[in-house]
Amino acid sequence: MREPLRTVLTLCVGSVGAAIAWAINMPMGLLVGPALVVAIASLRGMDTDIAPPLRNVIFILVGITVGSMVTPTSIEAVLRWPVAFSMLAALTLATPFAGRWVLTRTMGFDRDEAFLSAAPGHLSLVVSLSDSLGIPVARPAILASFRVLALSLFVPLAARLSGIDLGPGLPVGRATAPWLMLGAELAVALALTPLLIRARLPAPVLLAAMIAAAAFHLTGAVDGNLPPWVSQVVLVMMGCLIGTRFSGVTWRDLKRNVAAGGIVVALTGLMAAAVAIPAAYLSGLPMLDLLVGFAPGGLETMIIVGVAMGADPSFVAAAHVGRLVLLAILITAYAARIARRVPR
Repeated sequence: MREPLRTVLTLCVGSVGAAIAWAINMPMGLLVGPALVVAIASLRGMDTDIAPPLRNVIFILVGITVGSMVTPTSIEAVLRWPVAFSMLAALTLATPFAGRWVLTRTMGFDRDEAFLSAAPGHLSLVVSLSDSLGIPVARPAILASFRVLALSLFVPLAARLSGIDLGPGLPVGRATAPWLMLGAELAVALALTPLLIRARLPAPVLLAAMIAAAAFHLTGAVDGNLPPWVSQVVLVMMGCLIGTRFSGVTWRDLKRNVAAGGIVVALTGLMAAAVAIPAAYLSGLPMLDLLVGFAPGGLETMIIVGVAMGADPSFVAAAHVGRLVLLAILITAYAARIARRVPR
């Protein structure tokens, strides 16, 4: 099936999921509904995909939406970030080793496969290194996809149960920025993207748009956001993108690994909460910011879910990017150690 047709079919299936989630008032349903339905369609054998050009459009629009919500209060809170980030670094280093210990003893995983399966993010790096070292890539990929889908579903649900007023989509109420200024933000984001790619930062398109929008809003050059309907449509497309992570995975693969996926989600989630709670107390930062910022994986998903919940987008983005940078160093160093002990 040609890529444009796959993209159209994926968006149509995701739109059905969004409509159902909207009808039952599911928290963040415009994101979660498409993610669930597209994931189910993928597991049933449908060839789902979002074309790379459209992915970049999605990331740019998400970045502009999130960046426009950065406020001067966010900048003032930067001075309290070091304490939280030092604890996040310790959490990032400990998580794969804890996951390795648990998965090898409870699920019969190989030590190296377990370590990579428990890494809270950086799926592309995990898959490429696993493949180059001859480590099976199926389990790390399935468990990473399972973790992102579970976080997308359970974090909004937990937020509503805790009393946060979380609707099916992003909050509406801010004025719409002039199209000319939105175009200026887009131009700056496009100019900044190659620099972030050269710096090897994760999600460079998303971060470039966030930085551009935040700069325009903090300087007062722009007041307002994308039209509400655009933000909600982007949320649906983002959910479809999450669901496509299961393309090529069968029900048998999922059933075989669902117990391990549940263990990884529970372990990494509990570890993140156990560190986020004292980090909030020691740093003075809001508990919500720490819980969303320390969530194990799903950079783009957690940023947009955090915004919907009222978390500081600048902290959430910085926490997830910082974790991924540290995780890249850790995984690469671990892979180098494996390579040294494997006979040439």
